[in-house]
Amino acid sequence: MHDIFPTANTIVCIEESKLLKQFRYDILYETNGLEGALSELNDINYFHSYKNADRFNYGNMLDDLMESVFDLLEEIAPSPIVWKLFALYYDIHNMKLVVKERFFARRLDSMALRYGSYSLRTIRSAAVRQEDNILGNELLTAGFFEALHCKDIYEIEFILDRTYFKVLRYYAEQLAVEEIVEFVKVRVDLYNISAYFQGIASGDAKSYLDLTFSDQGNYLREEWKKLWQEYEHLWIVKEDEKDSWKRSRYNLDSNRSIRGVKSEQKSTNQDIISLDDFVTIDVIFDNYLIHLSKRGKLEAFGYMPICAYFFNKLIEIKNIRILLTGKERGSKIEDIKMRMRIPYEI
Repeated sequence: MHDIFPTANTIVCIEESKLLKQFRYDILYETNGLEGALSELNDINYFHSYKNADRFNYGNMLDDLMESVFDLLEEIAPSPIVWKLFALYYDIHNMKLVVKERFFARRLDSMALRYGSYSLRTIRSAAVRQEDNILGNELLTAGFFEALHCKDIYEIEFILDRTYFKVLRYYAEQLAVEEIVEFVKVRVDLYNISAYFQGIASGDAKSYLDLTFSDQGNYLREEWKKLWQEYEHLWIVKEDEKDSWKRSRYNLDSNRSIRGVKSEQKSTNQDIISLDDFVTIDVIFDNYLIHLSKRGKLEAFGYMPICAYFFNKLIEIKNIRILLTGKERGSKIEDIKMRMRIPYEI
């Protein structure tokens, strides 16, 4: 027997049972405005705080909750790699800020996120000399300096996004869990699909995909080119809207990632996906990843249930932020529901 982590697996088992179920979301949908939703969340002590959330502080309390989730992860993670796997997204965000600070010659502290594994001060120090490798990761440092040397601010985001997926896969492979590596590769596939959608909306899918494509998924660049050429006929341009594109089908069955998204799309009764509505696409992709992660509920030990729980806890916090923001703005319940991700339950 191996990869049994008594403390981490036990804590995650307890915490996973506290994740919001669909019935709880249904109650939140029916509450009266923002105050009603906050009252319901306060009653179940969702924010894990001695003080109640209100319309003035709920954003900060969600930030505090995010920070406590990452603190727990860092505390119980059987390997630092597990924590870095989740913190990397926020490290990349802060690295983008430091690159843009150089570009615009001004500080952007107010836009920094505090959930990463490096402080903004450390990232700034890491931007001095590449050979110092202050970040302690050669792949991350190389991508960082490629962005620092970039003369086009438009490309900075793409360079660091590609770096994110390269390092993410590297971390996943260090854990040596096949299911986690496959999950990351599918996540990259979905990113590449999304990039293609955005390329079509921009009017030049090939050039856009050349900038954004990540080779860390299940398919090489040439395979993607063949895939899109094969299904290019499935896309149509609306004659009454010059730059508005819609897809007439969603059946790219030669790609298992897209097969899964197709299944999710059917379940939401969306026969046609408007490429102007990238929120809808993001929801479909997140829902598919949540479905993939549910395998973690069937395993009691190892890295799988730990990673699955924290992935879905962060999705849940995103859901609550969406719901409360929608309630505050007076959005229709139907519009809020369209942006919500599915709960982590079988």
